Amino acid sequence: MARLFYQDIKSWALTNQFDVVTYIPASPSHLQARGFDPVYELYSDIFDLVPLLIKSDADKPQAQKNRWERLQTPQTFSAIPELTEIQKDKRILILDDIYTTGRTLMYAHDIFLRAGFQNISTFSLSR
Repeated sequence: MARLFYQDIKSWALTNQFDVVTYIPASPSHLQARGFDPVYELYSDIFDLVPLLIKSDADKPQAQKNRWERLQTPQTFSAIPELTEIQKDKRILILDDIYTTGRTLMYAHDIFLRAGFQNISTFSLSR
């Protein structure tokens, strides 16, 4: 999928500049089951990705939840300690693969807001 959308994402990236680009990481169980991080793989050839979030395992993967269950999912993200070393005036971009209810990106966005960042954008390949 990364190769299929490479040119479109690359074109978007060239017209939208950010100081720090991070991504929605896979949870440990998801990473172990798949053997790779799908969001990282989708964007790693285009952006200089900085891992800033840790995702804990949830009761079950988002893909197995309906809309109501997704909206009821508690916060599963935390920040890595290095987040505190980034200047708060930096423009942050959070990347994800698929936007369904927006819960994942909202929770990730909240981590950066609580850390004091104000200029936070998100990008998803599909909605």
